[in-house]
Amino acid sequence: MPAAKKDLADVGTTTGMRAFSSSDGPGDTSRDLPKMENSVKSARRVFDVLEFFEEHQRAASAIEVASALKFPQSSTSALMRTMTAFGYLHYDASRRTYIPTPRISMLGHWLSPALFTRGRLINLMEDLSARTGETIMAAVRNGLSAQYVHVIQAKLPMRLHVKAGTLRPLARSGSGYALLSTYPDREVRRLVRLINATEPPDRQVDIKALLLELQKVRSQGHAFSVNLVTPGAGVVAMNLPPIAESKEPLVLCVAGLTDALIAQETELAELMAKAISFHLSD
Repeated sequence: MPAAKKDLADVGTTTGMRAFSSSDGPGDTSRDLPKMENSVKSARRVFDVLEFFEEHQRAASAIEVASALKFPQSSTSALMRTMTAFGYLHYDASRRTYIPTPRISMLGHWLSPALFTRGRLINLMEDLSARTGETIMAAVRNGLSAQYVHVIQAKLPMRLHVKAGTLRPLARSGSGYALLSTYPDREVRRLVRLINATEPPDRQVDIKALLLELQKVRSQGHAFSVNLVTPGAGVVAMNLPPIAESKEPLVLCVAGLTDALIAQETELAELMAKAISFHLSD
């Protein structure tokens, strides 16, 4: 089925594969946040460590975590020892590796079980992953951004690496277009005013062009964007029907290289619609 991945950042090479990630590190979203004080940065690193384990789903040494996240080794070791002391990580002294404790899974379980257990949403995403080999993402609105809250990484040699938690501009991304398409134009205009109030003149959102794009999304039933966030890459994004497992509107995304998406947009959209109907119909 579909081809390789790209939706986030610059192109790099790893062991015969092309992976796509930002210059700040795999899936780094720090550029989407205000400049951070040291104490805030330390707190952010706690979540980065937890998301590393969510992505890799295995034990790892402090050295490996520090290398993957591009953190200083000494401070990473100190941070993970502290997380162990508070019961969030388990340390295997014989192997010198860490792994999250069950306490982690219990923290968010009450919020949205579908994102943490093998519920209908996870089954839907795994089905699409198996059928396409592409990166599959679930996104929600987070303020003036779209945020990927769950990611299944691509299985193709040419692929995009996306980290859960990554933010995307609400008015300049496929996932954002899908989310905005559910709002009336009046609310979209209000959100754009808020966005433009924080953007420099050369980054102002053209409200007329955006409303035309959203009209197209509503008409065809999915959002399609390429070369918008990352040159050479893009997504097909589709709104999910309301489900009891989530209190927030959800968007399903399939990410790929520009050429593959252009060639397979219709096919992917039809596949996504059928999978959504099968897994989420009551």
